[in-house]
Amino acid sequence: MLDAHLTAAHLSAVAERLRSAVRAAVPPERVAIALGVACERWRDRDYVRRRETVGAIAAAWGWSEVLIDESIDALMAPMSRWALENQIGRLPCRSQLVGLIMPGNVPGAGIHEVAVALLAGCALMVKTAAAEPFFLSRFAQTLREADAAAGARLTVLNWNRARFDLTASLRTNCDWIAAFGSDDTIAALDFSVATPPDGMGRLAAAFGGRVSGALVAAEFALQPASTRITEALARDISLFEQQGCLSPQHIFVESADSSAIAKFACEIAAALERFAIRVPPPRRYSLEDAAAVRRVRETARWRALGGSAVVLAEGDNLGWTVVYDHQANFTVSPGFRTVTVSGIPDLADLKRRLQPVTGRVEAFAIAASRERFDSVSSILAALGVSYVCDPGAMQSPPLDWSHGGGAFRRALAGSR
Repeated sequence: MLDAHLTAAHLSAVAERLRSAVRAAVPPERVAIALGVACERWRDRDYVRRRETVGAIAAAWGWSEVLIDESIDALMAPMSRWALENQIGRLPCRSQLVGLIMPGNVPGAGIHEVAVALLAGCALMVKTAAAEPFFLSRFAQTLREADAAAGARLTVLNWNRARFDLTASLRTNCDWIAAFGSDDTIAALDFSVATPPDGMGRLAAAFGGRVSGALVAAEFALQPASTRITEALARDISLFEQQGCLSPQHIFVESADSSAIAKFACEIAAALERFAIRVPPPRRYSLEDAAAVRRVRETARWRALGGSAVVLAEGDNLGWTVVYDHQANFTVSPGFRTVTVSGIPDLADLKRRLQPVTGRVEAFAIAASRERFDSVSSILAALGVSYVCDPGAMQSPPLDWSHGGGAFRRALAGSR
């Protein structure tokens, strides 16, 4: 689905049309209504464009359609008309042309930024990843059908990252750029050329690789209601096949009782198995992805054989993996429902365990009393965590989510 016919001149013409659309008088209330209509259609599993998108992603990636539907449900959950209208007045009024370079790991990634930029009055030229050209291009079609004037402010294009001429043209034609993707993807973008004096085309917001986790207080891990928590965490882990920045990769249980923590890890494994029965894991894996998951499993297996306090639980065909490692620091997962469970005696130890990922933690789910929830939230906020929620809500951050510490919103406001 690459737009092979694209040229730098084509992008310049697109940019001129987008700037004309920004000059047209379209009040933010009208944009909010249009976005609300579009999002409402995408929340309907039977909506034809959603069905086309789910089918295309399943065919291209090997993910199950059930998993993709569950993930899109979570993605669209906060995108209600009320939530969109509630952003009006909270956003700066801008009439800029913003370039967005989207990632290819999660369908619909960046929809929050698309919504808030349109509500602020901006136009958007979006470059989707070669691996995921499906969701946003069809969403843009829906928006144009809902309101032609609002939809004229969003253009979605697709080209290969090797087309440096087109990426350079995106930069030349846009007031500023926001880029999403892995650290390698961000590093590969050629923004080394000096920014023009007027600031055109600067990389104002870059979202590299980030991670998320969860904390379960002892009383919540040990009580009968823990099944509700493990079910919610299993869903958080499994949606989007654990490929996004909001997917929990390490669960910490605040307890000194290692046997209780090991039992909780077993309950997480059981919850992942139940979720996998209802929402199947991928039909196929790339060689690299399969090797990464197998590496986690074999490392845990050999450590256990060597006498380390490590317990491995695994589903069939790489479907899910749980490693109980009581003393582990935050462990980055290869994705595909692979999670580490560890114990911590107190919150000071949590901070120590998070040191390997300092500055890279996006979100945390907390299962604790309201008083404990607030104290943990304060500690995590001081560590730069932008989104804290209950288990089960990790993949549905609100529209005012400060993704990556709020870099995109600061760029909208004109600050760096």
